[in-house]
Amino acid sequence: MSANPTSAQSVADTSVSSLISSAEWDVLFPHRFNPDDRTGAGTLPTSPDKDFYSYSNFVEAVRRMSNVKVLLERRCGTDYYRITRTDKTTGVTTVIRTDPGFNDPTWNGLAIITQVLDYGTFVAEGDINARKRELVAFLANISQETTGGWPTAPGGQYAWGLYFREEQGYEGTNNIGYRDETNTMYPPAPGKSYHGRGPIQLSYNYNYGQASELIFGDKNVLLANPEKVIQDGAIAFETGIWFWMAPQYPKPSCHDVMVPGKWTPTPAQQAAGIKPGFGATINIINGGLECGSGQENTKALSRIAHYQRYATIKQVSLELNGGNNTANCGCASMSRFTVDNGECASLTSISFLQPANGILSTTSLGPVTLAVTKNDPRNEISKIQITVNGQLFNDSIIQWTPPGYNKYTATARGIRNGLDTVTTTVSFAVWNTRTFEGCVNLPQWQASQNYTTAGNIVLYNNNIYRNKWWAGSASVPGSSDTWELLGACTNGPRTDTGCSGIASWISSKAYSAGDQAVYKNKIYKANWWTQNSQPDQNSGAGQPWAYIRDCGSTAAISQPVNSAVVYPNPVEGNVLNVKFSAPAGGKFYLSILHSTTLQRVKQVYYVASHDGSHTVQLDVSRLPTGSWILQISGDGSNRNSAVTFIKN
Repeated sequence: MSANPTSAQSVADTSVSSLISSAEWDVLFPHRFNPDDRTGAGTLPTSPDKDFYSYSNFVEAVRRMSNVKVLLERRCGTDYYRITRTDKTTGVTTVIRTDPGFNDPTWNGLAIITQVLDYGTFVAEGDINARKRELVAFLANISQETTGGWPTAPGGQYAWGLYFREEQGYEGTNNIGYRDETNTMYPPAPGKSYHGRGPIQLSYNYNYGQASELIFGDKNVLLANPEKVIQDGAIAFETGIWFWMAPQYPKPSCHDVMVPGKWTPTPAQQAAGIKPGFGATINIINGGLECGSGQENTKALSRIAHYQRYATIKQVSLELNGGNNTANCGCASMSRFTVDNGECASLTSISFLQPANGILSTTSLGPVTLAVTKNDPRNEISKIQITVNGQLFNDSIIQWTPPGYNKYTATARGIRNGLDTVTTTVSFAVWNTRTFEGCVNLPQWQASQNYTTAGNIVLYNNNIYRNKWWAGSASVPGSSDTWELLGACTNGPRTDTGCSGIASWISSKAYSAGDQAVYKNKIYKANWWTQNSQPDQNSGAGQPWAYIRDCGSTAAISQPVNSAVVYPNPVEGNVLNVKFSAPAGGKFYLSILHSTTLQRVKQVYYVASHDGSHTVQLDVSRLPTGSWILQISGDGSNRNSAVTFIKN
């Protein structure tokens, strides 16, 4: 029941009251939920505390929600969000949701699409007809979710909206259902059921959690107490407004498709029959079951009939253009919303190529490379600026000297004449691969993350690891051969330069490129896949093993090379440019490796003719499409630099 019936004053102060009156509410919902009459005789609740779906509760819900504004940030081409909630009265701003994929190194090069969503715009955008139309569309859909009507029902089949408060089969029982036990962001509480409750029939723990964090700023309120949705009618309506207003990519919000001119379908969506209007709300709410069959589904027809009844009472047209053809209000010819694979390519954006994966690796506090690439389909960006540690650079590829082995943030700006500046930010750790200084700032291993390319460096249990190939949640550093142990991370420079953590060579074991092994107190690194090749007899030029150092000696870095930059990336043509800094006389192998198997498919030997920057062009005309690794190795030394690129 409604624990806090609202006052007449709060109703009068809310703009929605100008769209519908209490008397009209009774006409629309003469059979709404009444705990004293479950026969549907049409007897309205006798007191406010029994009137769960009351006019006052609806208006109060609109008032409460109008106090909330959110910033939606989404990685283009994905449904990975970061959501920041603002209480418009107190000004308190809180990040209420960050999807694991949002900060996943696999996707952090993708542009971020931002949208400000003000819940105060619910039935409050457009002219008076647009506002009325959105209101009746909302009421029609929640009526279908809660209807108790049937073809010969008293008063008509479509006068029975809001009859049920919770899902049949659960009301008045101890049944438990709709629990997604695998969801770690919104885990179900012990013994709680997340069946359909309220006007939108909120279902599953992940939806209760998302609604809760928006409404209360805390996901645990409804996760711990899902029954609140049937204890307070205003909260129940708030969950319905949350769902109506929130876009869930690739779906837009129901609100956006009902406001004329607010949402425009992409060419692909238009080809799929998707258009703004009431039919799109059906597709958003339950398109998988009710849309796209070529013939209107029975439930979709019921939604349309509710919509037509309410629109007639409110004297507003059914269609956004003023038409009243119910045939244009369905979704039989609409396909489901799908991810737009071309979304990122259509955006003007910039992203960091270097640092990659939140790390800049070096062997000294000398110049390192930061690089930014742009996607500029309309040639809007006139200049790129990079700011790091308070220093401003007017270029897309810069040399910057870090003052210490710490964590830094770099921001890039793409200046557009007459348009907003596009920006991107990256946080990264600068660490010494030889002494391990700065290792405490390396990214922690995340069990929920898939490391889809080789070469990711992580910190786990105070040890440093690098993955040799694809690593999922089941591949735990220290217990999986997928992760190579580089050494221990302490608070100071590395003191152990011996063989600790590097296993002895085993003749029967297969070693991939980059794997290390100890043989006769010496450390060797595999140049490519090898098995049963004794390191001391098979090392050197053209051999599967490269000698690194003796155990107990300092790791030698004979050919220092700064982080490489490859461009264009993705590469569309036949030439890949590789830019890096190296000393005169430095000898290097430039290799292209398959990103999953690490199999070498191309190798070029290069001798640096001078100190400074070098650009090498590699022929990739025969390289298949896909993801690849460009690796630069000093002759006889550890790998110095690696960059992932895509061949289209």
